[in-house]
Amino acid sequence: MFEQKKTEKIEKLLCIRNCFWLRSASNLNKTKIKMKKKVFAHLWLFLLVCWNLVQATSHPNVILIVTDDQGYGDLGAHGNPILQTPNLDKLHGESIRFSNFHVSPVCTPMRGELMTGLYALRNKAGMVPAGRNLMRKDIVTMPGVFAENGYATGLFGKWHLGDAYPHRPMDRGFQRVVWHKGWGLASEIEYDNDYYYTRYLDEMEVKYSDRFCTNLWFDTAMEWMDGQIDSEQPFFTYIALNTPHSPFHALAKDFAKYGHQVSDSSVAHFFGLIDNIDQNYARLDLWMNERGIHENTLLIFMNDNGTARGEKIFNAGMRGKKGSGYEGGHRGILFVRWPGGKLGNPREVDYASSVTDILPTLADMLDLKIPKTEFPFDGISLKSALDNTDFSKNGRKLIVQFGSRFRPQKFFRSCVIFDHWRLNGKSELYDLSKDPGQEHDVSDKFPELTKALRDYYNEYWDSIEESNAFIESIVVGNDAEPFTDLTCNNWVEVDFDNRNHVAGGESMGGVWQIEADKSGFYRVELARWPFFMKRALTTTGPSTTIGGMPIEEGVALPITSGSLSVDGSQAIQANAHKDNTRIVLEVELSVGRHTLQGWFHDASGKKIAGAFYSRVTKL
Repeated sequence: MFEQKKTEKIEKLLCIRNCFWLRSASNLNKTKIKMKKKVFAHLWLFLLVCWNLVQATSHPNVILIVTDDQGYGDLGAHGNPILQTPNLDKLHGESIRFSNFHVSPVCTPMRGELMTGLYALRNKAGMVPAGRNLMRKDIVTMPGVFAENGYATGLFGKWHLGDAYPHRPMDRGFQRVVWHKGWGLASEIEYDNDYYYTRYLDEMEVKYSDRFCTNLWFDTAMEWMDGQIDSEQPFFTYIALNTPHSPFHALAKDFAKYGHQVSDSSVAHFFGLIDNIDQNYARLDLWMNERGIHENTLLIFMNDNGTARGEKIFNAGMRGKKGSGYEGGHRGILFVRWPGGKLGNPREVDYASSVTDILPTLADMLDLKIPKTEFPFDGISLKSALDNTDFSKNGRKLIVQFGSRFRPQKFFRSCVIFDHWRLNGKSELYDLSKDPGQEHDVSDKFPELTKALRDYYNEYWDSIEESNAFIESIVVGNDAEPFTDLTCNNWVEVDFDNRNHVAGGESMGGVWQIEADKSGFYRVELARWPFFMKRALTTTGPSTTIGGMPIEEGVALPITSGSLSVDGSQAIQANAHKDNTRIVLEVELSVGRHTLQGWFHDASGKKIAGAFYSRVTKL
C-alpha cells in the first residue's frame, strides 16, 4: 500500500518537473535553458524533500512503552520527592499529557484493553489468574491492525495475554517477538528466571542473556527498529517492560541511589528499577535522534496500573494502589509525543480518557483501516484532544473494572468515571474536584447523580453478563505448536499463578479449558515442576534462580501416581516411578472444547495436589 502511494506521488512530481522544463525550452535560448535547468534541478530536489516530509507525516513510526506496576506518583515530574526520573521528566515536558487518564487496577486486564479497545470483561482477558487471562479469538488487535496496514510489528518484553496457541503474541499480529511468558520472571511458568541473567524467547527459541532484563528489551527493540529503518518500512514497536514489578531486584548502582533515603529496601529496589527505565528511555531517545526518526515517530509512554510499592512514599494524594478501584489503583500516566505530527505545544489535557482509547486514537490519527468486527470499540478516538480540533471535554462516562481473582462479579472494585466524579462500587460517590483523596462519600447529597451513574454501570453489566460464564480455550493439536504446555495459572477459577504457590505444593487443583483442533489420541504428561527443569516428581524445587538469586526451595511431594479426567469423566491413572520427571497418559479427544484435570496421588491413593504442569501432544 505504501509503495503504491509512493509511486503515485513520484509520478506527480515528475510531471511537475517536466512541465517546468518544457515551458522553459520553448521560450528561452540555450544559455538560459541551461541556467533554468539548474534552477529547476534545485526545485526538483526541493520537491523531493517536501515529498519526504509529506510521506513522513502520513506514515510515522509508532513506539509504545508500557511499564509494569509503576503508579502515577512514581515519577519526578508528578511530584515524587525522592525518585529521580530526569529523562522521563523531560518527556513529560515535551508531550501532550492526559491527567485524567485511566488504566486497569491490574495488569492482564489493562493489556487486553490496550490491545483491543474493549473493556476487559468484554474482550475476556479480565483477570490475571483463573484461566480468564486470554482475549477472545475473534476480535481486532492493535498489532493486527498495524500489520494489515503495512507496518512491521514487534513486541519486546511482557505479553501476559497467553503463552500457547492461538494466544501467543505472534498469533495476534506481532511479526517480531522477543519475550517472556507469564506475568513476569517469577511467574509459575518462568519460575527460576532472573532479572540479572535472563532466559527469554526469541519467537519460540529459548535464549539467555547476561544483560539486565529491561536493558535487554530496549536493546533488542532498537536492533530490530534499525533494520526497519534501513528497509524504509514504518514500524509499530511495543516495548512492554516487566519492571518495576516484583521481585524487586534493581541493579546495585540503581539501588544505591535510594537505599539510604528509604527504610524499606523493597521500595529502594522499586525506585531503582524505575530509575533504570528512565536511563533506558534516555538511550532510546538518543538513538531516535541519531537515526533521524525523532520527528517522524509517534511515541507513547504509559503505565499499566496503580503503584505496587511507591504509595509508601508518594501517591499524588490519591487513595488506593494496585488492585484498588479507587483512584490510586487506576489513574494512569499517558504521554504522547509526535514532533512532526502538528499536535501543537506540549500541554496537559484534563479529559476523562481510558486505555481503551489508545487503539481507536491511533487508527484515527494514522488513517488505519479497521477490519469489520461485531465488537465495536468501547474506547473513542482522542485525536481531537491531541490536535485541538472540535474538542469538548465534558460529559463522558467510563468504566473501570476487572474480574477479581476467580470470576466476574458485579460491582467488584468497579468505578464509573464522569469528569471529576467517581462512583465506586454500587453506591460510593466522590467529587475529586473537592476531595481528591476520596475520603468523603457524597452519595446522600447527590442521589440523582449516584443513580444515573449506577444506571450507566448496569447498562454496561447487562451488555457483558451473559458472556461472563464463557472461558476462552487453549487450542491443542494445531500444527502451529508441536505440543501445548498448560500450567496451574490456566486452572479455571483457581487463583494459583506464581512460583511460591508451586513451591509450597498446595493441595489445590483445577480444570484446564482446551479445544482439540483435530480428533484422535493425545499424549498428556503431568509434571510437578516446569518441564524445562527436568526435575523429578518427588524432589524439592531449585533454591536459586538461573542467575543465582535465592528463592524458596519448596517441598517434596510423595507422588506415586497421577490421574487425568476428560470432561469430568472417570479418571484414568498411571504410576510414577523413581526419578520420573512426569507421568504419561493417553486420551482420545474429539474436535472441539473439552476440560482436562490432572491430580497427583500418594501411596494410599489420596489426592495430594493438582498437576501443576501439563504437556499435551497430538499423536
